Amino acid sequence: MRTDPSMMEPLLGTFADRAPSGDGLAADRSLLPFADAVPVDVEARATGSGRTLDLHDTLQARRSTLQYGKAPVRTDLILRWVREALVRDADDWGLDDACGPLEAFVFALRSEGRPAGIYRVTAREASFIAPASAVGDPRSLGIQMEFADGAGIVTVCANLDAADSWTGAHGFRLCAVRASMALYDFHLRCQSDRLAGTVFGGFIGAAVRHLIQSDGVTRHPLLSATYAHPAS
Repeated sequence: MRTDPSMMEPLLGTFADRAPSGDGLAADRSLLPFADAVPVDVEARATGSGRTLDLHDTLQARRSTLQYGKAPVRTDLILRWVREALVRDADDWGLDDACGPLEAFVFALRSEGRPAGIYRVTAREASFIAPASAVGDPRSLGIQMEFADGAGIVTVCANLDAADSWTGAHGFRLCAVRASMALYDFHLRCQSDRLAGTVFGGFIGAAVRHLIQSDGVTRHPLLSATYAHPAS
């Protein structure tokens, strides 16, 4: 059965469209600040298990799992790996000025070395913004309760307001691709250091909207991942 090419034109047209659908004034709006944030020094020399796999072996061994060990994970390592992924995003894409930088929030539920809590990470800095107790029941963070069984959750956010003002729906698509690449960068780094976890799209931002200052537009969660030691 042959497909009439004209039937694809409306769909392809949406990918070619670069027209903003909002008011185009994102540059006049700022992300909501974190007045009580405490800066965190991300230790660049923090090392992992010492048994790190190369990319080939990581991909061969990678497994997505919702069954986790109960030991805490070193939050310094998680913050470092998240920040490195965001630095690579900023350097590789060069779109931070056009449609805004990505940022991530680390929900360190079982933490070693730093207080359990919520950490904000960008390519330039990291900060502690709230204790884990502020989350309440961590099962509210995802559509599957198993997500809360991990040592922590990382979610990557983008400024959809800025993306739309730049190139409309195309800006959103690029934000989604960038967030996916950065999140998988982090996830595979965890896997290479023999941590467990899974990537998921069912993060419930509304559960912590007041904590991460997410209005769903200027700061919107796009993709998330759990991390933990593997179940024994």
